[in-house]
Parts: sequence; structure tokens; C-alpha cells
Amino acid sequence: MRSLLAFACVALGAGCIPPQAQPTRARSTLPIELTAVPDDVARVCVMRPDSTASDVQMVIRDNGRFVGATRGGTYFCYLARPGEHEITSVDHDLGTVYLEAHAGTRYWLYEEVMWLGGNLHAHLDRVDEPTALEQLESCEMRGAILTPGREDEPDVLPIVSKLGK
Repeated sequence: MRSLLAFACVALGAGCIPPQAQPTRARSTLPIELTAVPDDVARVCVMRPDSTASDVQMVIRDNGRFVGATRGGTYFCYLARPGEHEITSVDHDLGTVYLEAHAGTRYWLYEEVMWLGGNLHAHLDRVDEPTALEQLESCEMRGAILTPGREDEPDVLPIVSKLGK
């Protein structure tokens, strides 16, 4: 009886001891667009969360340079040197988006794609960060970016010089 009582006390006591905390690992898959922006450049992210014409790729250029492309439900980011930038999308119905980039700052562009008169059109708008993060939840994957010699590596973003350079 004594040994049964001793066993019950030990078992009961063991249930009251908090379990060892498991070491937590830092999330290594944090999307690049949510990491800190480097001090000497700006980060520009383009999102296309809508599914309209989702299989059609829309090319984005900054100062005439290809920086990435979207399909429905995708996004991508690139780095921009401080200064003036002219950002365009194929079939952009309102023309160029002008951006004065500042170092250490993140900019978000929402790309809306729609059918108008039987033709596909794209429209780029700047959005604030809370809106962008909400829209980003609708994006399932990162779109394509190309850096010469290091094609589509998530941690290697193209850097676009300011206009006129």
C-alpha cells in the first residue's frame, strides 16, 4: 500500500511540473517583402491578387528595365535606388506611375487587371502598407523576377537605378 501511495504521489507531482520549453526556431521563410529594407535602396513590391485573366502574364518595367511579371494571385519585389522612377505595366490604361524613391522605404503597387471592350488592360496604383498586407494574403505565390546570372532567386533582387542614370 505504501509503495502504491508513493507511486501515486510521484505520478501526481510529475503532472504538475511544466513541460520543458521547446526551442523555437526563427522563421526562415519570411517573405522578402516583409524583411527590413536595406538602408541605401528602396523596396518596391507589385501585387496582383485578383484572378482576372490569371493565366496572362503582365510585364512590369521600371525606367524601361524589366523588373518582374505577374499572373493572377502573384506578387514580386525589387530594389530601387533613391530618386525618380517611371513604372509601367503592359497595356497600362492610364500610363506611367511616377515614384520618388527614398532609401530605406518600402513601396507597394496594386496591379488591377480587367477586361474593357474585349481587351485586357492593367492599372497600377500605389497603396499603403496595411492595405498591401491585406491584399498580399490573396496572393498565393511570388511572381518571376530576373537578375542576370542569378535567375529568380528569392534573396537576390534586381536593383534599378534612378531615372536619367
